[in-house]
Amino acid sequence: MKVDPQILLLFQTFAAKHRGIFTIHDLEGLFGTKQPVALQQKLRPFLQAKILSRFCRGFYVAKEFDLEWLSQRIAPDSAISLGTVLSREMVIGSIPQKTVYAVKVGKSRVYKSSLGQVVHLGFTGGDAKAMMAFGYKKMEKFIRYADKERAFLDALYFYQRGHKFSFNIYSDIQVKKLDQKIVNRYLVRYKNPKFVKFVEGVCHAKHTV
Repeated sequence: MKVDPQILLLFQTFAAKHRGIFTIHDLEGLFGTKQPVALQQKLRPFLQAKILSRFCRGFYVAKEFDLEWLSQRIAPDSAISLGTVLSREMVIGSIPQKTVYAVKVGKSRVYKSSLGQVVHLGFTGGDAKAMMAFGYKKMEKFIRYADKERAFLDALYFYQRGHKFSFNIYSDIQVKKLDQKIVNRYLVRYKNPKFVKFVEGVCHAKHTV
């Protein structure tokens, strides 16, 4: 089965507008069917030609796609943070290629394919929503990002809960590149005194090196 040129044109227009990210609902609209079998039949030539690839359940991507955009579409209320922000702000060195780290409310999830991976670490418990209420802002129309101070706190928060990062919490973070006043202002929001002491200890140790 050949690729329909008219659908291909619609596909390319949509991909350019949505940074190469397609949900099942997007594809149902483009191909004009909600029937799973019919949709897969129409998708097959696009997949075989590698114009389109399945990334994870419910999401497909074009050859050129934005991994951060995909992260936000998977979890619209999430925010890019952790190593992605810390590396971009040169607070740490590089992180694994084709990987995006974000935080959200709910269970942690990893979405992985040969094209890359999206790591979502989740805040849970009664104060989960409150934890997403500061230190993040929309840098674009669609994507939210943590500032470097909040990304630092997110890294320590999830490290204390057992998550292992590609960077060393104690030796790889350049704390001097953070605004300590902002860190302290954010720390007031954390109810766990052990976590506050942990952060203060990391900051003090790094500042005295």
